[in-house]
Amino acid sequence: MLKYKRYTHASILDGAEALTDMLAGMTGKNRRVVSITSTQTALMYLRIYRDSEQFVDLVSTVGTATAPLIPLDIPLAEGQLLKVGFWNNTGGTITVKEIAIGYEETG
Repeated sequence: MLKYKRYTHASILDGAEALTDMLAGMTGKNRRVVSITSTQTALMYLRIYRDSEQFVDLVSTVGTATAPLIPLDIPLAEGQLLKVGFWNNTGGTITVKEIAIGYEETG
């Protein structure tokens, strides 16, 4: 089954990375992250980690109004944690940035 999960960052300081624990692998559940989308802002970099391994580091404007979902294929095993967020390189504090993932779950 395809599911979506969203998170809103309140503010992100310039030169800082703001991450949140978005999804965890669970016993009896096979989870695979299949897409991500975010608020599009120049010089804001979308970042995704599974545990300490970085999978995505892209400027948030890669997703567009006509193609907002960036396809992914990141499986999550039991005990693994997906962290998502932004790195701010805009020169100032940014407020209210949303990020959402699409994931499949079986089991």
